[in-house]
Amino acid sequence: MPDEELPYQLDNAALIFPGMLSPRRTTVFRIAATIDEPVVVSRLQTALDTMVERCPYYRVDLRRGLFWYYFEYTDTPVRVEADSRYPCMYIPFKKRGVIPLRVLAYRNRISLEISHILTDGTGALTFLNGLLVEYFRLRGVDVDPDGTLIDPRGAVDPEEYEDSFRTHYRKGIPKASRTDRALHFGGKAVHPPEFYVTEGTVSSSELRRLAKDRDVTIGEFLTALMIDTARMEMIARGLPPKPIRVAIPINLRRYFPSRTMRNFVLSVEPGIDPRLGEFDFDDILAKVHHFMKIELDNRYIRRQIVRNLRGELNLFIRIVPLVLKDPVLRWMYSAFGTSQFTIGFSNLGRVTIPPEMRPYVTSYQFIPPPHNNALNTTSISYGGKTKIVFASTIHDRSLETRFFRRLRKIGLAVSIVTNRR
Repeated sequence: MPDEELPYQLDNAALIFPGMLSPRRTTVFRIAATIDEPVVVSRLQTALDTMVERCPYYRVDLRRGLFWYYFEYTDTPVRVEADSRYPCMYIPFKKRGVIPLRVLAYRNRISLEISHILTDGTGALTFLNGLLVEYFRLRGVDVDPDGTLIDPRGAVDPEEYEDSFRTHYRKGIPKASRTDRALHFGGKAVHPPEFYVTEGTVSSSELRRLAKDRDVTIGEFLTALMIDTARMEMIARGLPPKPIRVAIPINLRRYFPSRTMRNFVLSVEPGIDPRLGEFDFDDILAKVHHFMKIELDNRYIRRQIVRNLRGELNLFIRIVPLVLKDPVLRWMYSAFGTSQFTIGFSNLGRVTIPPEMRPYVTSYQFIPPPHNNALNTTSISYGGKTKIVFASTIHDRSLETRFFRRLRKIGLAVSIVTNRR
C-alpha cells in the first residue's frame, strides 16, 4: 500500500462505529477455523506477520480528525493471543497504537476477531483464509490460492482498499424509504465481557433439501423460520403486536464489481406486520422469498447506497465538528438502525477453499458482535455442515431454544454447544 494512500477515511458503513464503541458494543466479530492438529503458535505468528504486511490497510490506527475519524498506518506489531472465555471482547482501538483486530489460538482453533470499522464478514473470511494458506505453507503443504483466495506472498492490489460505496454511488437516484420501529424482546442484560453463544450444527444437505422442497434458498428458509419463531415468542409472552423484521447484511460484491477488503455490505429487512392479521410459516416464507427477489436487484440496492452516502457527502454535515457528529451518529444508529429490526442474521454461505487445504480444515465458525438489540444470529457452511449461531447479551434464552426446537420438529438433527453456564 503506497504511503500516499495513507491516511485514509473510514468507509460509509464504518463511520458509525467509533462513536458507539464501548465494552458492551464492541463492534468486534469473529471468524474462526478449526484445523486437524493443535496450533503451533510460532508458525501462526510468522504467518500473521506475512498477512499483516500483505494487508497493510488493516494495520492501522484510528485517529480523530476535526470533522471525521480516519486511519493511519502503524508499525505496531500484531501478536497471536491466547483465546478467552468470551468471544468478541472489547478492543480499545481509540487508543493510539491499538489495531482493531486480534488473532487468537486455542487448541486446534485459529480465530480472527476484527472490528466492523475495518471490514465485513467477507473481508474477514478472506483475511483468515489467507492466514491459513500461509500457515499451511509453513507446515509444508503446497497450497495454490489459484485466484480464489488471497495470496499472502502476493502484491497489494489497490482495489482491496477502495471505498466501494463511493465507487458505486450515482447521483440522481431516489433514496430508499424508512420503515417504522420493529418488535424487540429485551431481557435482563449480562455484564460485559459476558457474551453468550449458542451454536447449532445441522446437515447442509438436509437443510438444502428442506429449502429446495419449498423452492427457496437456505437463507430464505432460515430467515422465515426466525421470523415465525419470533412471532410465536411474541404470542407466548403476550406482547402487543409489532412488525417483526430480520436484518440481513448483503455482500454487495455479488452485485457490483469490487475486490475491496473493507466494508461493502448493506442490509435488507424482510419481515411481517402481525397487526395486519394472522401469518403462518408458508405465508412468511412466501413473503421473504418475494421480498428478496425484489430487493436484491442492483438498481434497488443502489438506492440504499445513495441514501447512506448523501448524509456523508452533505456539505453541512461534513463541516460539523466531530465532537458534535458522534452523539448524532449514535442517535441515528438507534433511531434508523437497530430500531428497525428484531433480529440480525448474517449468512456467509458456503466456504470454498483450495483442495490442498481441505484435509486440514475441519470446520469454520462465525460469531457476530455483541448487540444491544439482545440477539444476533449467523450461519456458515463448510464440509457438509451448517453452523447456526445465536449470540446474546441477555440471560433469557427462550427465542434460541424455540428456534432449535423448530428445526428438530421439521426433521433436522441438531447438535448444540454453548458457553452458557
